[in-house]
Amino acid sequence: MSKTFRAWKIDQPLLLPLAVQDFVAPGHLARFVLALIADEIDLIVIVAAYSNEKGQPPFNPHMMTALLLYAYCCGIYSSRRIALACRERVDFMSIVAFDPPDFRTIATFRKRHLKALSGLFVQVLKLCEKAGLVKLGHVALDGAKIKANASKHKAMSYERMEKRAAELEAEVARWLSSAEAADAGEDKLYGRDRIGEEMPDWVADKKRRAETIRAAKAAAEAKVKEEAAAEEKRQAKGRRSRVRKPLPPPLGPIPKPRGTLLIPKAGS
Repeated sequence: MSKTFRAWKIDQPLLLPLAVQDFVAPGHLARFVLALIADEIDLIVIVAAYSNEKGQPPFNPHMMTALLLYAYCCGIYSSRRIALACRERVDFMSIVAFDPPDFRTIATFRKRHLKALSGLFVQVLKLCEKAGLVKLGHVALDGAKIKANASKHKAMSYERMEKRAAELEAEVARWLSSAEAADAGEDKLYGRDRIGEEMPDWVADKKRRAETIRAAKAAAEAKVKEEAAAEEKRQAKGRRSRVRKPLPPPLGPIPKPRGTLLIPKAGS
């Protein structure tokens, strides 16, 4: 009796529209970052840079900023890896809303607004730390707590605040330098306009894909048979080498055995 399995509906179209925010839980980091950038952080410096631009509408700066911040909090710095995540990971889809930017757009946005992004990201980390977050994705925010009340240790508190601010600035600088290094390395490895994930043309064509895979399977089976025949030949040669060879004939005539020596009995 055959087993019944749950239906696998990979080709069934979605009949009802989904809200991309429903892809992740209400308390998910992606939702938090998106709300933080959309509602709490002022992006006037970045938005103003597009006031006189013509041509096709650019991606929303709030979305791009939220995307970079979320990716860096997840430890993803490469623009190519970020672009891939936008197409394959639902947490990234919940930010880009089925309109993923390509990796070159992501890299260009980072480079164009590098200074502004650096300041904004430091602002976000400070805000999250003040709000009592222990961590923001991969970023630890559990530094020593600073007392708000004035005391004889006030100077030390200010010193500690300055040190913590420098630590957060260094963390953001590490994000941006890691992103630059990752993009430069992958540009050199794959080429400036290639993502590095490209598949051969035949993969997308159903007929060519089937023909290529069948040919590969036939070649693999032929290889197995060839290796089996070689192994059998090797074993047969080993068996022959273990057969005991006859001893060579002795050199010269074989001496005849002598007669038995009779010892006479006493008194005979």
